[in-house]
Amino acid sequence: MHRTREVIVVGGGLIGSLVAFTLRQAGADVLVLDADRRGVAWRAAAGLLTPDGERLRGPLHVAALESLRRWPALVAQLERSGVPVSFRAGVARMQPGGGVQTTPGEGSLHPPSVVRAARQALEVVTEHVHALVPGGCGMRVRTAAGDWRAQRVVLAAGAWSGAFGVPVTAQRGQALLLRDVPDVGARYGPPARGFSRYALSRPDGLYIGATSSRSESVTPDPRAACWLRGVARRIVPEANGADVAAHLVGLRPVTPDGLPLVAPHPTLPGVFVATGHGRHGALLAPVTAARIVGLMEQGVSA
Repeated sequence: MHRTREVIVVGGGLIGSLVAFTLRQAGADVLVLDADRRGVAWRAAAGLLTPDGERLRGPLHVAALESLRRWPALVAQLERSGVPVSFRAGVARMQPGGGVQTTPGEGSLHPPSVVRAARQALEVVTEHVHALVPGGCGMRVRTAAGDWRAQRVVLAAGAWSGAFGVPVTAQRGQALLLRDVPDVGARYGPPARGFSRYALSRPDGLYIGATSSRSESVTPDPRAACWLRGVARRIVPEANGADVAAHLVGLRPVTPDGLPLVAPHPTLPGVFVATGHGRHGALLAPVTAARIVGLMEQGVSA
């Protein structure tokens, strides 16, 4: 097996796969090494593309709007693989007084399908990366099955990125998938206790989200399930009593200031970081991928 690549992306989730896909579209020789861990965020992500619904402000809001503008073209590229990503326009936000507001341009998609579509064009190897070691021309990427070499590395290991010298920790999010519920589109309810409450129809069921807690456990919490059932009753009354298809648990990667890390690694030359997106990974993925490509084209390093 050829164990040298131009670019190795560590982590094949939503961010890692789309960064690798964008680099591949730009002509780079790319390999994705993915540990396939339990609790990865993309398997539990909602897929809402709603800067206003998430109440983003400042630079994060600007980046989200730019990313939102990029999504339709990226969807078209992804779906050439033959895998539909269920991109839908429109998100309704329920107001405290009972009204409904819709912001033009917002929408939703299905994160697991996005990852599958992106991977159709990529070489993905299931490997747990233990270390990134500078050496010679480029980086040595150490795995349990031996070393790989790359001129440049993108660190997109989600909540596990902290093991490679960046300030990222895990924040647990939980959601429910309900089966046999009529299509309701995407709906946001008024926030409760600081949590966003939303429901959206997807190919795998009605998604109800979402909780947030400082925990690294990937075991479903019955108390979270009870709270999410209450969200469903409030936002989608017709879902009351629907069977649970899955209780989803994902570990979101978060930073101390709540802002994503999309930059050269602070100490490892030739390594670029794309992680720390918290609950906004699906929304910010296109602009993150474009930023990484831009940094590499500029020859920026630590």
